[in-house]
Amino acid sequence: MPNEQQALPRIPRILFWDIETAPMLFWGWRTGKQYVAHTQIKKGQRTGIICICYKWAHESKVHSLHWGLDADSSEKMIEEFSRVVASADISIGHNSDRFDIRHVNTQRLINGQGPISWPTSEDTLKQFRKHFYLPSYSLDYISTMLTGSGKDRMEFRDWIDIVEDKDPNALRKMIRYCKKDVLKLEAIYNDAQPFFKPKVHIGVITEGNRDLCPRCGSSILCNDGYSYRPAGKYKRFKCKDCEYKGTDTRKCR
Repeated sequence: MPNEQQALPRIPRILFWDIETAPMLFWGWRTGKQYVAHTQIKKGQRTGIICICYKWAHESKVHSLHWGLDADSSEKMIEEFSRVVASADISIGHNSDRFDIRHVNTQRLINGQGPISWPTSEDTLKQFRKHFYLPSYSLDYISTMLTGSGKDRMEFRDWIDIVEDKDPNALRKMIRYCKKDVLKLEAIYNDAQPFFKPKVHIGVITEGNRDLCPRCGSSILCNDGYSYRPAGKYKRFKCKDCEYKGTDTRKCR
């Protein structure tokens, strides 16, 4: 009898993404720091997303979606991105839990599109705040510290040129800016991920095996001693591929 062909491990679908939002007009008496009430927002103005850029961890291309200068509506773009993000095993963004995800949800609510089946989210801002003490947790600062270069530069005038003047060159500049943010996001994540506790178990995704490395799915794990807790004794391990150090959730007998 011929040997049955073994199923290949599934590649985890890890999505890096970022958005750029549109400003709103409001009425005010003066410049400077002040409280702006919702009654000061100019009639017809509402929050919007100009573009979304995203990249799969196993691919080199950074994809982009935008609202279209003529349409000035994010509905079509949001619907297309919703299908992308719903196919991911995990989505990764910087401040995405507080900002990006909520903005996408807001657009779907406004457009009557219904909720998304969001995958597990790993917010790099939360992870860096939890595991490191830095002077700043901005993507610009962290990427400069780890990769030697930060974000591209955008001026507030660029947002005005897109929203008010419908300038295609300004829109292209913003898309390039957003794409670079996605690449910087992936770079800082790859550098720091050995310190982060995984939000999902990659070994379970790839081969359905929780004895593999939860961070990268590698089988090359070595013993790293034991952890003693009130509930008992647990094995510690280190992955030789991604250098992640973790503790087995199963108590030693």
